[in-house]
Formats: sequence, structure tokens, C-alpha cells
Amino acid sequence: MFPVLLLAFLSLAGFLDEARAEDEALRIVTIELGVGGRLEDGHPIGFCYDLGNALAREAGFEPENRLVPLARGVEEVSLDLADMIIVAPDERLDEAAENIGKVETLVVVAWGRVETPLRNKRDLIGRTVAVVRGSRLDRERAGELRIIPFPCRNHELGFKMLMAGRVDAVIGPLQGLTFAVEKVGLRSRFLGEPLVLGEAPVNVYVSRRLPSAARNRLRRALERFLEDGTVARLRGRYPL
Repeated sequence: MFPVLLLAFLSLAGFLDEARAEDEALRIVTIELGVGGRLEDGHPIGFCYDLGNALAREAGFEPENRLVPLARGVEEVSLDLADMIIVAPDERLDEAAENIGKVETLVVVAWGRVETPLRNKRDLIGRTVAVVRGSRLDRERAGELRIIPFPCRNHELGFKMLMAGRVDAVIGPLQGLTFAVEKVGLRSRFLGEPLVLGEAPVNVYVSRRLPSAARNRLRRALERFLEDGTVARLRGRYPL
């Protein structure tokens, strides 16, 4: 009789441990930038914000999601202050986090005023260009393109600097820049044609400090969302 009771007790303890694990909080940081994450009427919204919450719940976690600047978000994952982030590749995440999958590919462009058209990359040499502070892509292209980077908190500020004559162009993902142009109320006649510089993936990164079982649950949840169209549906909530 005693072995049966012991087995039942152990089974119940295992069940309770699993239940507790599935109620565990997942600390998410969402980059406050354009359609990925922003405040609207005092409430956080955005593709990356919604996807982070949905992935956490699908994997059995309770999401604790915060909007932060790009540089701080990457730093928090690196310092074990956050468990997950959805962002373009950054070398500071290479050791601290595992890339569990790509959710989007961004077209990266440079955008200037109509009176100073950007016809090719050579037109950027020596120019002062607004970039988002802390972006790996922007830091790398600063060297490759031989620009003078002007770090900004977001693209909206970059365009304000552009129209004030403080910078010669703004670099970033086309979708994010288009959103910023609309948000600050710029008229299209003031801007030239965007110059395409390349592409950048957007990946889901999960802290390596999470147990492997937890990372696998999140990976499987993302795989399901990619297969059943959930990622595409969430993306479609924020058209330009």
C-alpha cells in the first residue's frame, strides 16, 4: 500500500510542478519603434508586442511585456533582466540568447530630402545620417557606407532632424520609416525616393538562461504560429 501512495504522491508533485511551470512569468522586452511596438491611447500595441504575448501564452507562460528603447532591450536580455526579445540580429545577443526563428524580413533604406536625391550608396559618403541608437545594422552600415551617424531614439526624431537640416538622410526599415513619416505629418513632396540598401531579418531571441525545456516550448509555439498563419495575421493588424 505504501509504494502505491508514494507513487501517487510523486505523480501529483510532478503534475503540480508542471502546472506551476506553465503559470510562470516570461519577461519580454519589446522595442518601442514604429509598427513593432508603440503606445496608442496609453496602451502598448504593435506586431512584436502582440506576437511576444501570444508566443508566451501558447507556450504556457504568463507574459510580462514592456516597451523599451532598442539599446536597452538588447542590454536587458544580455544582463538576464529579460527572457525574450524580437529584433534584428545583434552581436550582443549571440552568447546571451538563442535565435528560435525568423518572423519577418525588413527592407532597409536611406531616405533624404527631395533637393538632395540619393541615387546610389556613393551619395551617402560623408553625409550625416540619422540612425536608431543601439542598432547593430545601423552601426555596421555606418562603416560600410562611410556615413557620419547621428544616433536618435526613434525614426520620428530622425525625420524631424532631417527637415530641420541637422542630418542629410535617415536610415532604417522602409516600413518603419514610412510609419514615422506619417506620424510626424511629413508631406511626400519634401522627400526624395528611398534608396534601398539591403535586407535584415527579424528574429525571436530567447535567453539561454531559460531552461532548455522552456526554450523548446517557445520554439514549438513559434513553429505552430508560422505554419498556421498566426504570425501573418498578427502582422496584418498593423498595415501601412
